[in-house]
Amino acid sequence: MTIPRGTPQPDGAFGLRVAAALANKGVTALEQAIVDAAERIIAPSRRNGVLRLLSSEEFDPADVHAETTVIVQVLLANLAREGVTGVRLPLCPTCRTRKVVKKRNEQGQRECFRCAQSRSRGECPQCLRMKKLTATNADGQRVCQRCGTDGMPTFACENCGKIVTTVGRIDGRRVCLNCYPRRLRRCVSCGQQKKIAATILHGPHCFACRNRILRNAAPCPGCGEKRILAFLSDDDRPCCAGCAGQPARYACRRCGSEEHNYGRLCGKCVLSDRCNDILAGPDGAFLPPMRALRNYLLVQPRPAQVIKWLRMGPSTDVLRDIASGRVPVESILDAPRPGKPLIYLRALLLDAGALPRDAAATRQLMAWATQTIGGAPTDHHQMLRTYTRWVLLRRASRDAEGDIAIGAARHVKASLRGLVTFLTWAEEQQTPLRALTQAQIEEFITLHTARRWLPQFLTWAAERDITPDLDISTLPRREPAISTSEAHLENVIRTLATDRGIALDARLAALLIAVYGLPATKTLALHRRQLRAENDGLDLRIGDRPLTLPAPITLLARGQLDLRPDADDDAWLFPGRLPGQPLDPQYLSLRLRPLGTSISALQNAARFRLAGAVPAKVLADILDFSVATFENYARLSGSTRGDYPALRENSSR
Repeated sequence: MTIPRGTPQPDGAFGLRVAAALANKGVTALEQAIVDAAERIIAPSRRNGVLRLLSSEEFDPADVHAETTVIVQVLLANLAREGVTGVRLPLCPTCRTRKVVKKRNEQGQRECFRCAQSRSRGECPQCLRMKKLTATNADGQRVCQRCGTDGMPTFACENCGKIVTTVGRIDGRRVCLNCYPRRLRRCVSCGQQKKIAATILHGPHCFACRNRILRNAAPCPGCGEKRILAFLSDDDRPCCAGCAGQPARYACRRCGSEEHNYGRLCGKCVLSDRCNDILAGPDGAFLPPMRALRNYLLVQPRPAQVIKWLRMGPSTDVLRDIASGRVPVESILDAPRPGKPLIYLRALLLDAGALPRDAAATRQLMAWATQTIGGAPTDHHQMLRTYTRWVLLRRASRDAEGDIAIGAARHVKASLRGLVTFLTWAEEQQTPLRALTQAQIEEFITLHTARRWLPQFLTWAAERDITPDLDISTLPRREPAISTSEAHLENVIRTLATDRGIALDARLAALLIAVYGLPATKTLALHRRQLRAENDGLDLRIGDRPLTLPAPITLLARGQLDLRPDADDDAWLFPGRLPGQPLDPQYLSLRLRPLGTSISALQNAARFRLAGAVPAKVLADILDFSVATFENYARLSGSTRGDYPALRENSSR
């Protein structure tokens, strides 16, 4: 197409001609978007030349040459931000990203404006950032203005009042960058109109997409090393800086790693500095508990989360006091009713080995008991202390480490709270314990749930002549209640297997309970090693025999394992919020409530159905139950397989 010089290109007609020329080259976009961009960007004096270029046979918008007129590159870059397809900008030879190239380097090649500007910058020896070295520090070194003796000039934002070093202007008013409205552009990764953080790979990326690339190092297809793939190779594929012939822009300045990107230093190095600052004593040495905690934190898979916790968590001051020796580390167990930050710190120190596990729960329980006993009438404090120490704690079951078990601790707390209520009630009745009558005891148990803990106390007190010989009938053993119908159970199982709106860990744990009737505590305490791949499926090892999982549960179990591919085999399958602990059953209860069911309802329905179809002994062997448990359900279901163990024994002889 030949356009004579001086041909008028008025608004309206010029934009339509540009849209037609680009459409002939395979560019697909809304015609009005091309018209508006062309007439806004291209001045009238340059329109004839631009139109001749766009209509020429040599011009290909799908592979724009670096020597293409800059104004045409700017037009195509604006169209690409608006979602136009069929446009591919030239590749900057320096940063290996596709963008407008207009400045020439020493070799005469065109490069982008950012790369041209970076040539006038150097690495500041103090902050290690690439900046213009316009100031001098106290040692006489050339540094950036921020690191200079005078520092950066500060300004007060006229919008929010914050004192900042960098400002923009809106109608002549100085505002900070948070108050300055950024122009929204189209992210080439997610396709949404957002604030742009950087131009990498094939174009502008929003903050979320930029962070996803920088924070997830992957094996480079060129060299195979685990690097940040933010550059383009010669065949236009993402690669690392080394394979693109570029300096390692995102490598840690100290260790050279590109994993856990956290700025000029990687997350591991930043975390090491933070730990040295917080956990070391005044002389720079580490106490044994703090050294154990430091070693534990440095091997965590996500150092950025640990850095944030050390910076923003309220436990930092407590750790400094422990590291300096002003407070013993065991003192954090003495808070009677700790808040969530202190509970998290306790769990962290226990999992790191900074606190001994053999008496941690007992010490916490004693601190709680001391405060609770203080709420009882004064005359009974010594009696409650004796009863708690020599009856409740002595009879409480212990875990593998020799400490009091979680369920036993809950029973102790419930018993002690109930006793305080009982003694306060007796005080209000103006009746000494020696004068209590059977009628008063019956009145109390009608007002309060006390049959599980009050008989034991009355027996103990009567043996020591503290109370008369009173008697309470204990609760009879109840048969399991089957409150969930077969149809409702099937509907819950179908929902858990297919509804992606429910958390994956909750779906998998609830399905194991709904299908096999497992206790919630045992289900949530499963380890990754208990799942083993067999052929195309998964086997779950709970009891003496492996249990082959059905396909829907296998699919969810593989997804749960893939969430933490680097975790050890001894790690929890359902890790909880607290370090070293699995999920709490309450987490599961909250997610089952919208389905109109509960953990106990699913357990009873599943056991009832299994006991009616499978002999009790087989179920007990596979699911690690006592035979008596499934015999109760078999009796309720009317099963006739109760003599299966004896028959199996006779047949084996």
